[in-house]
Amino acid sequence: MKKYTVILLVLLGIQIDSYTQQIVMNSQYMINSFVLNPAAAGTKTYAPLVIGARRQWMGIKEAPVSQHLSYHTSLSKNIGVGGMVFNDVAGPMRRSGLLGAVSTQIETTKYTRISFALAGSLNQFMIDREQLITEESGDNTVLNYTSNRLIPDLGFGVKWYGDRYQVGLSGFNLVQSNVDLTNIVTAVTNNLERTFYLNGSYIIPLGKYSPLITLEPSAVMRYMINAPFQFDLNLRAIYNKRLWFGASYRFRESIVAMIGFSTAKLGISYSYDYSLSALTEYNSGSHEIMITLRSKNKRGNSVAGSKRFNSYDCPTF
Repeated sequence: MKKYTVILLVLLGIQIDSYTQQIVMNSQYMINSFVLNPAAAGTKTYAPLVIGARRQWMGIKEAPVSQHLSYHTSLSKNIGVGGMVFNDVAGPMRRSGLLGAVSTQIETTKYTRISFALAGSLNQFMIDREQLITEESGDNTVLNYTSNRLIPDLGFGVKWYGDRYQVGLSGFNLVQSNVDLTNIVTAVTNNLERTFYLNGSYIIPLGKYSPLITLEPSAVMRYMINAPFQFDLNLRAIYNKRLWFGASYRFRESIVAMIGFSTAKLGISYSYDYSLSALTEYNSGSHEIMITLRSKNKRGNSVAGSKRFNSYDCPTF
């Protein structure tokens, strides 16, 4: 067993731990807020089925690739449910799994509601031994000391929203399960660290100045135990409630350009990330696409007593 192989496997375990903190790492979370906060389940007057795919860091071999499929709806006026399946791959490492959530909405005023949610997830972490290159062919460390793990975890979400605004707080990896894929005896533990998101958005109609254009500024802050604090700043311009353009700044990481179009039943959006990190010299950016299919949800109630918010079905966070 080679010393370098052991070091490689330890580094792989650390990389998996840092890479998989977010349920689905994407740039268009404002289109599919359920991936960021399970409290979004049941807060719409429609039921969205969202398919998303992301290719990170084009030009770097075996860079991260992810896909997800999510759906949420209302069971009654005040109860929502949602689910998501996801698949994230980075080199020889893969994380696949599913997440389910149940939420309840409480009317706080005539024009505002608050949603509370609990979520449970199952994650399968795998290492493809065939992709590991070692100095010694058939190394025992790779053959006998790596394992695939099925790991349960819990999350929560809270979302307060009105006819033009929303504020949400969510957390994942509450159990902090052990995700060490090496069975090597060591004092170092490799747990999924708790991760928290705080986000907010506001819809600004331009009124008489430009009646067909609406602006939506938003922000997301991420806090992960034992990791640097991160935040995104976003701005979208929506034309005639259908066509929109947007831009995001991810702190010290990337600048994102976005475009999307929607009808009453279908939405399609695309984003391009230009890297600002040290990886800029080695990649040509990241690409992401999302397709949203909307079905009727007569039991849903976005905001009690208000209809203005409902007209912005696609753009709303």
